[in-house]
Amino acid sequence: MGLSAEATVSETTAASGEGARISQRLESARQVVESRFLEAGDVLSRAVDGVSALIAGLDSMSGNLDAATVSSTTADLARAAESLKSLPDSLGARRERVSELVKFGDRLGACIEEMRQHLAYLRVFAINIKITSGGIAAAGPEFAIFAQEIYDCIDMGRTQLDAFAGELAGLDHTLRGALTHEHELARDCVALLPAVPDALTASAGAIAEHHTKIAQVAQSVASLARDVQKKVGSGLAALQIGDITRQRIEHVQAGLQYLDESAEIAALDAEPRVRAHAFVHRLLGAQLVATAEDFHRDVTRIGQNVIGMAADATELLRLRDLASGQTDGKETNFLRNLEGNVGQALELVGDMTAGEQAAEDVSRSAAVSARDLSERIAGIQNIRADVQMMALNTTLKCSRIGETGKPLGVIAIELRQHAIHLEKSAAHTTSALEGLFNAAEALGQREAAQEGEDGKAAAAANVLTDAVTRIGKAGDGVETALTAVARQGAEVVDMLRRASQRFDFHKQIGSVLDAAANQLLDMAGDDAIETGDIAGALRPLTDKLAKQYTMAQEREVHRALTEGLGEGAVEVEAEAAVVEDDDLLF
Repeated sequence: MGLSAEATVSETTAASGEGARISQRLESARQVVESRFLEAGDVLSRAVDGVSALIAGLDSMSGNLDAATVSSTTADLARAAESLKSLPDSLGARRERVSELVKFGDRLGACIEEMRQHLAYLRVFAINIKITSGGIAAAGPEFAIFAQEIYDCIDMGRTQLDAFAGELAGLDHTLRGALTHEHELARDCVALLPAVPDALTASAGAIAEHHTKIAQVAQSVASLARDVQKKVGSGLAALQIGDITRQRIEHVQAGLQYLDESAEIAALDAEPRVRAHAFVHRLLGAQLVATAEDFHRDVTRIGQNVIGMAADATELLRLRDLASGQTDGKETNFLRNLEGNVGQALELVGDMTAGEQAAEDVSRSAAVSARDLSERIAGIQNIRADVQMMALNTTLKCSRIGETGKPLGVIAIELRQHAIHLEKSAAHTTSALEGLFNAAEALGQREAAQEGEDGKAAAAANVLTDAVTRIGKAGDGVETALTAVARQGAEVVDMLRRASQRFDFHKQIGSVLDAAANQLLDMAGDDAIETGDIAGALRPLTDKLAKQYTMAQEREVHRALTEGLGEGAVEVEAEAAVVEDDDLLF
């Protein structure tokens, strides 16, 4: 080769300086590899932990989602709804009985008026006896005394009757108030039934369906999370391409340093030394080319798969929609709807329960009033007997005084007749009181029997209260767990998205490797390099390089380029090759 000594020295010096600049550029790429791959690895490691926590939360939630409770509670609500629908029947029967009590009260009112009229006649006759006897000398004062006694007895009867009428008015007011309440309940039933129980059943069914959907989504998301967990784990293992690239960069940097420090090469003459530098540059350039190719290929595959994992993980956000009560893009709040429907149902049930209590109170009050009124009627009947006895005595006395006593006798007979009419009215009143008492007793017995059998309104109220409490408790537990796992899922998605953004290494690392490899190959030139006379000077450097290699591909590249060095060529020990299987990169 026709190069002057000055030219070869200049070329060697220039090559040494260019090699230093390449080494510096590689150092910056190595630092980026070390920091960014470490950061991406940390994100993926935390993603693995996050997915593990998510899976544990989903498994726990699925285990704690008491489907049996939801199912049994839904069935209870359905039964309560049916009980509500049957309320109008019992309400109608009770209304008829209360109406019957009111009718008995009306009959008693008519009886009172009859007795009041008869007592008024009796009072008139008593006054007539007193006046007429005053004009009969033979009658003496005895008739006036009898007349006054009759008058006083009739006046006592009027007092008893007025008290009777007052008590009956109070009872009538109570009965009519109860009947008005019953009619209002009937209107409420018409307005709220069957809409309220139907809405109650629908809400309960919606909650059961919602919980079933949560369980299904939780199961599918857990399966998806396990798949993502495997992929993230594989991606984490595949990040060793960063460590491999870092080591191979360091080996190239070491080769450039060895070249500068090689006493054997430095001792060569100028032209052989240039060829030795060119050989080493070609060897190191080939190593960088292989490194860059592997780096581009693996980083591209890892990046695509991590982006795919992030896309898969977004399915985890379905949990967030469920946690916020959204289904198919529509916001729902099943528990709030149920509570509203139960509130209406409980209000109706409360009115019905109050109606049952009122009916029981009315029946008790009516029965007591009937007994009290019967005693007053007995008093009036006693007065009637006294009046008849006095009238009979008056008749007997009139017969003794002869013809002058006949007018008094006629009045006495009329007195006895009206006393008989009073007796009949009292008998009618007694009959009506017996009917009132029996109807009141029947109403009270019916309410007691109804309460003993199924409780109707009260039983429905208990079922509704217990059911909404149980569903509320179950709903709170599920929603709390759902919110927690939804938050974990969102964190996992965020971590995977950030991890995918950290795999854009082509520009920061890959391009540097490409440029450095091209520079080394340009420095080596395209011509064949004669190594026969410089093999001895190259062997110490190539042997030293071979001993630091840790990757099989490095050895292959080294062997392919150093075989021409003859007997001194390094025999590379066989080591386990790095697995480059698609399974590693998922």
